[in-house]
Amino acid sequence: MKSDRSVVSVLLDWQGLGSRWERTPLTRRLPLLAGLLLLSLFTALPFLSRPGMVLLLLGNGLLWFSWSLLEPPGRIGSMGCWLLVFLAVAVVATGFSPVPREALRGLLKLVLYLGVWALAARLLTRCRSWWNPVLAGLLAGGLAEAVLALRQLQGGAIALATWSDTASILLGTERLYGSLGNPNLLGGYLVPVVPLAVGAALHWRSWPSRLFAAVTGGLAGLALVLTYSRGAWLGLGASQVCFLLLWGWFARPGLQGRRQVIFCVLLLATLMLAVATTGLLEPLQVRLLSALSGRGDSSINFRINVWIAAGHMLRDYFWTGIGPGQDAFNRIYPLYQQPLFNALSAYSMPLELAVELGITGLLAGIGIFCHALHQGLRQFKVSLATTGEKDWRQIGAMAAVVGLGAHGLVDTVFLRPEVQLIWWLCIAFLATSPSWEGFSRESNS
Repeated sequence: MKSDRSVVSVLLDWQGLGSRWERTPLTRRLPLLAGLLLLSLFTALPFLSRPGMVLLLLGNGLLWFSWSLLEPPGRIGSMGCWLLVFLAVAVVATGFSPVPREALRGLLKLVLYLGVWALAARLLTRCRSWWNPVLAGLLAGGLAEAVLALRQLQGGAIALATWSDTASILLGTERLYGSLGNPNLLGGYLVPVVPLAVGAALHWRSWPSRLFAAVTGGLAGLALVLTYSRGAWLGLGASQVCFLLLWGWFARPGLQGRRQVIFCVLLLATLMLAVATTGLLEPLQVRLLSALSGRGDSSINFRINVWIAAGHMLRDYFWTGIGPGQDAFNRIYPLYQQPLFNALSAYSMPLELAVELGITGLLAGIGIFCHALHQGLRQFKVSLATTGEKDWRQIGAMAAVVGLGAHGLVDTVFLRPEVQLIWWLCIAFLATSPSWEGFSRESNS
């Protein structure tokens, strides 16, 4: 028990060292600065250059550090404990890595990403109402990206031949990729945007806000479908199933008589629309059926060979992994790859976590995923019991996390900051407890 307290003391004692300056005009504006920084980051997320991204992430980390110095330490929280375990595993994996220099670069990237979670969690704990503008900024960026991608249908961009499967009968079918340069990455970016937009459209009170969220969700969903990314389709399907199940479960007590009929009609109409869309668009049919062909599909065959090679890597680095980050993977993978099947990642996030951080890293990642959903459900129930209203944003965030998890099973777009930062933002929203005094007023704004 004493050792546990000493560890917590080391982690927290540095916080609040500058508390004598806490009441200055500048420090009182730290929540505003944090909100504006997060708003800027997530609005411009799909359009940021790598240097611009690094600058914003460094500013994010510096602001969190400054804020922590000026305030007394608070509770780490259950999600904070999970993330400390995850970070500790990554540090150990870096120390035991066969390529420590590359692993250290991956560790630094992970710290920058976790800094976004830390700042968002602190801001949302202090002022829960900041979720609305940050979410609106994220949806605005998603809307702009979806419109830019859909312009390709009018010949607004040059097709990227590198993303065409030369063995497919769909060769020549243009896949949308937007400003991200990769249809799978565009699909991964839009997977969480759709449920977040649906949740916002149901939760926000003003009709202009609802219309904005609904249009964003519709255009983002259409652009996602036209990426022809089967992993993104899997993520979209999982997120929508999660959203509908949570909706049905929590709305069930109030569904009586005509409301119950309307709810069933909406579910049936959604299913029929999905089937009709697939039936009318032949490329969608071909792409869906190709997922059942196993090694007969070149993309699936490629992934299977990469998974086998990554499995051999895991066997040799079972406990500590090879170290975090793609740089470490790219140094070690050529020693295991099958001829002609070079890859930049394991094409499966659970396998990627296991290879990079060992089996303990995989278990920690699964723990973060499950705990985030558990916290989201708990917060939703508390808000329902306290305010008497459903926080649809909470359901949208849980559906976004599930959708990204499903997409991550068969792809590693999660390694790109455009996708991973949205993940950490949703985790921060689900893991933070709002101050229930005045929460009803804030949630209706």
